[in-house]
Amino acid sequence: MKLALPKLLLRPLSRFQESILHVLLAVMITASILTFPTDFIEAPLFDLRQSWSLKPKADDQIALITIDDETLNQTNEVHPLPLSYHQKALERLEEQHVKAVGYLINFNMVERIDPTPFQNEQGQKFVRTGIRMNAQGIPVLLANPFTINGEETPPYPLIQLPQAVSRIHHDGMIFGKDNVTRRALISLYDNHAFEMALVSHLHTHDEAPTPPGTYRASDTDAQYFLFKLHQTGGIVYDPDYETFPYARYSFVDLIEGKIPQGTLQGKIVLIGSYQREKPNDFTLINSRSKQNSIPKLLVHANILDSILNQQGITPLPASVTAVLCFLLSVTVILASLKLRPSHLIAMTAYLLAGAFAASLLLFQPLPWTGSLWLNTSRPLISLVLSFYLMIPLRLYSENRKRFALEKQNKLLKEVEEMKTNFLQLVTHDLKTPVARMQGLTESLKRALAEKLTSKEVDLFTHIFSAIEELNHFITSLLELTKLDNQGIRVQLKSKDINQILESVLLKHRFAAQAKQIDIQTNFEPLFPIKFDLDLISKVLSNLIDNAIKYSPEQTTITIQTQEQREFIEISIQDQGIGIPQEEIQNLFSRFYRVKNDTTLKVKGTGLGLYLSKYFIEAHRGELTVESTLGQGTRFVIKLPIDLQETEVAQPGLKTQIEKQRKESSPGRALG
Repeated sequence: MKLALPKLLLRPLSRFQESILHVLLAVMITASILTFPTDFIEAPLFDLRQSWSLKPKADDQIALITIDDETLNQTNEVHPLPLSYHQKALERLEEQHVKAVGYLINFNMVERIDPTPFQNEQGQKFVRTGIRMNAQGIPVLLANPFTINGEETPPYPLIQLPQAVSRIHHDGMIFGKDNVTRRALISLYDNHAFEMALVSHLHTHDEAPTPPGTYRASDTDAQYFLFKLHQTGGIVYDPDYETFPYARYSFVDLIEGKIPQGTLQGKIVLIGSYQREKPNDFTLINSRSKQNSIPKLLVHANILDSILNQQGITPLPASVTAVLCFLLSVTVILASLKLRPSHLIAMTAYLLAGAFAASLLLFQPLPWTGSLWLNTSRPLISLVLSFYLMIPLRLYSENRKRFALEKQNKLLKEVEEMKTNFLQLVTHDLKTPVARMQGLTESLKRALAEKLTSKEVDLFTHIFSAIEELNHFITSLLELTKLDNQGIRVQLKSKDINQILESVLLKHRFAAQAKQIDIQTNFEPLFPIKFDLDLISKVLSNLIDNAIKYSPEQTTITIQTQEQREFIEISIQDQGIGIPQEEIQNLFSRFYRVKNDTTLKVKGTGLGLYLSKYFIEAHRGELTVESTLGQGTRFVIKLPIDLQETEVAQPGLKTQIEKQRKESSPGRALG
């Protein structure tokens, strides 16, 4: 029972079970992220998109009248000015034939020391002017501030004029909790807020539409929407030059009649405070920098502009965010099982950038949908979380695979050792009886030489040939097992490679003449170089022998030598059957032979080229082949001119071809 659980855990899962586990893991990641508060991450991402996205052009029918530092200096009064100034300003606006007036002044602060002007003719004039303008279809709306004690209404008789609650909303308790203004109040307790009320007064015959993205906050019984910032000439607000995207005029210029007649005709005029040294007149619109504070009056103008032109920001449903989180998690989970760690990191980075880029594109003012707000923080967190969760799982999977491979490798080593021992035992034991057979056959032929017919002589010749082939095969196997067990020792001697080639050619001259093959040599005079005489002789003999075997009768074999910078190059070119391109990559594998009608007639072990490449690489050289099917083959040997003893003379030397041997199949046909 104690071993049952580990065996169960180590049991490999089916592909279907693995897929189910991957989906469940993605679902768990998505569910955990959706319940985790991410507003502190999403808020700066929202501000970043607000900064980088295109901004609609400011509506030129909105104009601002500011009670600014210039007004206070010229009137020698304090904010928010005596009532008489406001009464005069309202009359001036009536003369300008404006479209609407929104008064963003707290009249409870006007004449605060002595409220008598409200009770006398001054207050009545202000009210009569306002009522008269409303009767003319020019809405005059007063803003009521909203404090912790609720809505503050203006003093009598101003209460007779239309009014609405006004409040610049700060994300102090929800969302980013960073006191940044991102959303606007639409209604409170089913009563329109200031900007929405002003638009409603302009729509006298129909109901004003709510801006896109309006939502209800049930805990406060209020409606909000995310408003867009507007610009003119690429400027939202420049505090250094006091540049506004909307036309702005000083309050003192209005009351003194310095604004030309007709300038404000058909304009929606907002009147408010703008004093550069008064922090309460500004609000923060971006968490990325404290310098992103703009006048509250300008925020009111942007809110009004967004309502008038239906330019709100619509949050995408939470279901869209959930689906995106799930898809990104599944993608990372599946990719982590297939890709390399470096590729997985790159893919995750691309997905992070792609998800934010997609959210930025949706945030642009699109033609029919407007700006869409995709909560990006949750998908981004799902990507990062999936990545970091899959790293240990990937390591666990890799360790399991490595354990299985090590176990398999151990078995393969045992099989390889058994095979090597078997080959060594068999070939060694065969060597003596084959040599005895050869000797006895030669003795028998000599003893019966006078009695043998020509047919019997041919039989003896075939017997000698078969014994020679068997002896060559056993010798190759012995040499191979020796290499596997002991490696190779290269014994360098300084020799002229041209002389070695000539001596090798003498041994093959008879075989070439038998097929009427012309061997042409073009030997460049060379200085002696260091190489192992026995090993290089075997390589040259094997390549020349192959060229003769696989060449048709009455063809030519060309052998050339030349010096090529740091190498001596030996090329052996025949006009034989050629080698298919798909076979060349396996040509130097052990026991491999090209399979065609010609090679089936030629006896061989498939070890000659393998050993030749082994010996050349032991000299730090190269053996390459070029071949065209039906036209011939060219083998090229490159031996280094300045080969040092310390580079090759170690016993047990291992070469690159020995590594390739492990990848090749030892079970190929011997041919």
